[in-house]
Amino acid sequence: MYLLLIYFLILVVPIAVMPGYIRTGKMSPYRTVMQATLIVTVMTVIVFMVASMTGKGVFAQLQELIDDMAKELANNPMVEDSLNLASVSKADRIEFISGLYKSAFAVMPATIMAMSAVVSYIEYIIISKIMSRRVATVRRMPKFREFTWPGSALMGIMGMYLLSWLLTKTGVFADSMVYMNIDFLFNFMFSLQGVSVVFMFCHMKRIPKVIGVIAAVILWMTYFGRMALLLIGMIDLVFGIKKRIQGRSS
Repeated sequence: MYLLLIYFLILVVPIAVMPGYIRTGKMSPYRTVMQATLIVTVMTVIVFMVASMTGKGVFAQLQELIDDMAKELANNPMVEDSLNLASVSKADRIEFISGLYKSAFAVMPATIMAMSAVVSYIEYIIISKIMSRRVATVRRMPKFREFTWPGSALMGIMGMYLLSWLLTKTGVFADSMVYMNIDFLFNFMFSLQGVSVVFMFCHMKRIPKVIGVIAAVILWMTYFGRMALLLIGMIDLVFGIKKRIQGRSS
């Protein structure tokens, strides 16, 4: 129930919050999206707190769900064959499958924040397009190929990344959950920057947009592809790859 409420907030809150900022045109599109994302994040934290105070918390409920799913999947012959667990005892299979799900759910806070940012970005484009027909002060979202993270956001996420890593390594945190979430956001930010470089390259080389989108999806869906996007995004923020691409093509 609480997860459905969180998904509802991700969809509805940006629609309720952003039109006021869009109408005045005083706040940049990216900052408006970040404002909506932060509001959704705060409301999600409140949902987690209410859930923990009124009964079992969200993570406790997920833990029970993971245990039940692990027991069911451990008895599934197809899962045994696909994961090469046929020769492993049932208890070890349950522990292995449970560990996989726990690792996935451990980054749920960062996943919710990233999902909220993506949904807010898409909804901003739709809302601003509709409002621009009646309001002259509406600021439209720039093309994604022109997207870049502001320096304050970059320094903030890097600071949180280093701090969480140090606190995890020094044993301040009992587990690596905080570090895993910051690491997820760190990779997400730079990977998005890398995707914008791919789009800019395709645009300047007059490569069809469809090919650029397909290339970005393939890179994002593979491990080495995401690492490539991550490195490209980092290099772009430091050395300005997109500006160099534009300069050479102009």
